[in-house]
Amino acid sequence: MAISKALLSCDGTARTSSKRSARRIAGVAALAFLVAATLGSSIVLAGNSVGSFEIDGNLAPDYATPPAEPIDWLSNPFPASLTTFHDATGQGDSIFGMGSKENDQSSWVCTTGSAPQKDDVLDQISIPQDSSPVAGEIAFRFVDGKQFMYANWSRLSNNGNAHIDYEFNQNDPAVSPASPGCSQLPKRKVGDFLVSFDTDVAAGTIAVTAFSWNGATFVPLATGSQGLLWDAAVNPGPITGLIAVNSSLKDVSNLFGELALNVSDTIGTIPCNQVLFVSMKTRASTSLSAELKDRTRAVPVNFTVFNSAGAHASGNAFAARLQDALLGLDTTLPAATPVGCAQGVCSSQSGPGSTSNGNQVLAVPPPPQPLLSASVLTASSTSTVDPASNTATDTGLAESAGVNVLGGLVTADVVRAVANAKATGFNASVSIAGSAFKNLVVNGTQLNNVDPNTRIDLPAAAFGLGSYVALLEETASISQPPAGQISGGSFAADVTVNMIHVHIAGVIGGIEAADVIVSQAAAHADFPQPGGCPALVGTVSGDATILDEQTDPAALPVLFGRVAIPPQGGHDHQDLDQLTTSAATSGTSVSDSLGSVTSTTSTSTSLAQAQNVCVVPTAGACTVSVRALSSQANSTSGGGASSSNANGTSLLGVTVGSTMIGDNPAPNTCISVIPNVAVILNEQVCDGAGTLNCSPTGTPVTCSGSTSSGLTVRAVHVIVTDGGTLGLPAGANVIVGEAHADSSHP
Repeated sequence: MAISKALLSCDGTARTSSKRSARRIAGVAALAFLVAATLGSSIVLAGNSVGSFEIDGNLAPDYATPPAEPIDWLSNPFPASLTTFHDATGQGDSIFGMGSKENDQSSWVCTTGSAPQKDDVLDQISIPQDSSPVAGEIAFRFVDGKQFMYANWSRLSNNGNAHIDYEFNQNDPAVSPASPGCSQLPKRKVGDFLVSFDTDVAAGTIAVTAFSWNGATFVPLATGSQGLLWDAAVNPGPITGLIAVNSSLKDVSNLFGELALNVSDTIGTIPCNQVLFVSMKTRASTSLSAELKDRTRAVPVNFTVFNSAGAHASGNAFAARLQDALLGLDTTLPAATPVGCAQGVCSSQSGPGSTSNGNQVLAVPPPPQPLLSASVLTASSTSTVDPASNTATDTGLAESAGVNVLGGLVTADVVRAVANAKATGFNASVSIAGSAFKNLVVNGTQLNNVDPNTRIDLPAAAFGLGSYVALLEETASISQPPAGQISGGSFAADVTVNMIHVHIAGVIGGIEAADVIVSQAAAHADFPQPGGCPALVGTVSGDATILDEQTDPAALPVLFGRVAIPPQGGHDHQDLDQLTTSAATSGTSVSDSLGSVTSTTSTSTSLAQAQNVCVVPTAGACTVSVRALSSQANSTSGGGASSSNANGTSLLGVTVGSTMIGDNPAPNTCISVIPNVAVILNEQVCDGAGTLNCSPTGTPVTCSGSTSSGLTVRAVHVIVTDGGTLGLPAGANVIVGEAHADSSHP
């Protein structure tokens, strides 16, 4: 498959096709470029823009007043997703060691030092989107239903040709490094692609090429006609926004380059929330066997333009509502906050920002009434639109303490309602996690576990026909654009939870047709669909934690080194040099979670790694010690099948008490060599599997389903079964190295 190349001729007078093209090359004595492409035997003259982006060798847009098209790098606001690259110069620069070849990752050595000046990319591009100069940029957006990529670079010197690569990889370097000598860049995977920008100063030409990795080598991709599917240019001289730091240069031309590429019709449209890691590299020549010189850090790239200004979040909560026809009573507590709230406490946020309100009432009832007594009634509502994470979220909280409904019909120490609605540019979700009862008693019966939408009918003779107590009432809805729609829609979520709803149909004790609601929370969120992005129907989740310690069962656990990704996918990473708590110590540790949802599959991977781990130190020893541990959970769904596994999990040098266990104990190995302490090694539990049933010999785990599956892996899990052991109360537990991943896709 041939690669089309742009030919920028020094003979600008013969090929100028417009006044604007003439202005573009006029005055350039040493290097005047006119971009063209060879397609068969015809020559296609250069266009001034591709994908409504100016490719004219500078950063400033030609228009005077925004908004306008085509755009350029200094357009403000910049209507495309943007990823920036930083790089230093001199002896502290991130470079490749001698012998590192583009097409042979096994030879890669990533080190620090000084790159040749012509191959040295560095921070000297100033743009409104970044607070400091950058070495290069990549941007993506959809124009007329097609996805376009725009990229640029700057280098230290023009004393030779420029050979710049933008490589897009599916692997995360923290999980899959390129080579033993280069952990900073990712290992290539089938389907990764590379876009190259090469100049030939002597010939006055630029070549833009694209390649796809097939597992063994790069395969050329056809980039089509220049001026239609792509365009490229370098700066003809000084330009606004480029600050040349090399003061010895008299001619600053060819220090900056830019390109635009129709991705949809060349490489193929990249799914809007596909997670790829991109880096910039320089080569000694155009050949893919040439030595690599300079490099930037690999960073996740964003392919989507979100509209957080069009997002909304709203909600309300109240601790109690009392209604009685006979008494003419209709009261909501706490009182409306702010004034104008329909009932209870309200919040609302449109566009970026956050709004929060709260209120409480002590010693209910005021005014006197026979329906409810309580010691504290509290409610709050928070609405947030976050442009950094591109999410709209609302959380409502209602909590009632010392509750007594209708003279003892329903009592509880605490009744808490939590409603959470979340919307992004790809999906929406709801949750009532955190909603709970404490010491709930209904009509003389204590209820320890309550399923959502539980209804208990009351005796008709005593309370009237149709009287009932409803518990944990939940109503929820989620909506998204119809399948195939790529713009103009929105993702929305709504949820309401009533923890206690008592309905009395008859007449009893001076009340009639009464309703009492205790702890209600409601939440709404919506987020506009990004242009060009069809609705994705799959979801993922993933999280990883280095240490989860619960030394007091009455309190919430304390987490260290925790990372997590949202349902639409993403990437989260954390490094800890060392960890020291009362429950565990460790050396260097890494937690990482990565996930993506495409039109055909959903995948997620989570990883927790730690070295020199000591779990529950005691008198100079360790309850459990591990030289190195790695918990990894992987999940993938699509095509009517879903599976999750623990590939990549390992435990090395394990000792429990004074017993040597060795390396890589079998999944779900349970050890009881310490009295009143249960130790589980390499714990693996499938989602929905319930309580683990382990055995001394280990129990293999298989997680699968037609549309969804998930797995949790814990390297070490210590549980205290009898109080006082190890100085901890009964029920205390410590988990080191936990990773969870799940996925779903129709």
